[in-house]
Amino acid sequence: MKDSQQYLLIESLTLRYVPLEMEGSFMSVTKNLSVIDNEANRSFEIKFNPFYHGLLVLIHFKHLQISDLQLYYRKKILKKKTTKKVNPQRKMRLHFNTTLELLTYFSSKSYTLDWFEISFNNGWAIHYNILGIHFITNNIKERNQLFEKLMNISGQGPIDINTLEINQTYVLMPNGEVKLKPLFS
Repeated sequence: MKDSQQYLLIESLTLRYVPLEMEGSFMSVTKNLSVIDNEANRSFEIKFNPFYHGLLVLIHFKHLQISDLQLYYRKKILKKKTTKKVNPQRKMRLHFNTTLELLTYFSSKSYTLDWFEISFNNGWAIHYNILGIHFITNNIKERNQLFEKLMNISGQGPIDINTLEINQTYVLMPNGEVKLKPLFS
């Protein structure tokens, strides 16, 4: 990574194809079919710079009601050179009504999030893992609005999402340019 790229919040982005039934996920997007358009290209994935924590973006979803939550975490440990102890991964058993309640709880705890899947009452879903954050919306219009909001938060200039191809990963450059990510980089 070049020195100028370490200051970017968003490292890369990918538009994704998501069918109405998501394979291998506990979240069934078809619970609320009245708000979902029959559009499969309604999601995108963002990889944040490793210096930033992806959970920070959830503050912008604090007004949304949580319908399903699956979250795995572990307790933080102080890194000592003599011990190589790793705390076990645990599943969150508490229920939270809003994203703000979830963030408030984690602000008082010393936990590291491994991954989570949140589905909201409005039909949106967020999947976070070590590779990035995957956002699923109800239609392409909502996807584009959410994408623009996240680009504005990151300080990037406007990006024409309609010029990007599905399942192609793009790298955001410090000068605001968007380039196709090389296959092996």
